[in-house]
Amino acid sequence: MEECFRWAYATGREILSIKAGQEKGADFLERLIYHIRAEETPGRFLERLSERLTEYRTNKGIRANVNVLPKIMMIREMYGDRFYHAKAAILAGFLNALATPSKEEKKSEV
Repeated sequence: MEECFRWAYATGREILSIKAGQEKGADFLERLIYHIRAEETPGRFLERLSERLTEYRTNKGIRANVNVLPKIMMIREMYGDRFYHAKAAILAGFLNALATPSKEEKKSEV
């Protein structure tokens, strides 16, 4: 699960760097969190996650350098507690990325 958390954190930081028109990276990351957090089945959770990341990668206005962690898609027995641990690790990684100040924000505080 640590790998899932690290991947989600790094992916979240990458999403935060997006600037597309009026929207900023935080808007995209919040939208991703909102779309996946309510999913209660592994299949739907993974579908929503990959769907949103694919949009961020292929949309000409966004073109984020993101991908889906292959290990997540290959877990055969993702049900029960195992699913909830993976989901919690991914959501925590995205949330921590959202809560961590960027380098520009840190510089402006000094």
